[in-house]
Amino acid sequence: MTAPAKENREVTLPEGVSLHRMAQVLLDAWEADPRRWMNEPAQLREGTSPAAMPVPQDALDLFRLLAERRVEYLLVGGMAMLTYIKGRNTRDVNLLLSLDASHRIPELKIRHRQDFFARAQFRSLPVDLLFTFNPLFQTVASKFATVHTFAELAVPAATVEGLIVLKLYALPSLYRQFDMDRAALYENDIATLIARYSPTLEPLLALATHDMEPGDKKELGKIISECSERAKLLRQRTNQQ
Repeated sequence: MTAPAKENREVTLPEGVSLHRMAQVLLDAWEADPRRWMNEPAQLREGTSPAAMPVPQDALDLFRLLAERRVEYLLVGGMAMLTYIKGRNTRDVNLLLSLDASHRIPELKIRHRQDFFARAQFRSLPVDLLFTFNPLFQTVASKFATVHTFAELAVPAATVEGLIVLKLYALPSLYRQFDMDRAALYENDIATLIARYSPTLEPLLALATHDMEPGDKKELGKIISECSERAKLLRQRTNQQ
């Protein structure tokens, strides 16, 4: 008895989904894969070895340039998350540094600046800048910094606690801008970091909300409580596997 022939079916993408965009997402995940980070928590925990795939060349060149010019900075955002959470994907680099330090990299073209933030470009690489004349950013830079190895470079990066503080700080603004996609991503990042590393949350929440309005403080208290519950469920379900 022969097996029935497989039916040939045309595969179509859902409306609004671009094949080019799907390919770009896969490329991004390949180029910025967390296995490019060496001796970072995920690798030490799981015993994996660095992959032989290339790093995003413009990001590597930017880190090298920052090191050569002795620019003090801290890597934050999605690429910093790669050192702690597998599967996190990003196309840009987020740097926390002083305004004066940013002037020492003229190759970093600032396209737009508002308050403590700027949007810049380094070759093909979008770069978000967070300036340390914001007191909270300065505190993160001084108290929540570590070093991870990216390819052959020692890259200053935010700790788990520093990333949680920055994401909590950003959430009220994201909700006011109706940026639901990024808000959901940040909340998921917080929950996953809590699940994996069990940081002490009370001082982090107090730091992030120190200068916020009472309404924002109350809402972030609810959010951190919800993230903690999600983290608890994640740990329980992981332990059941």
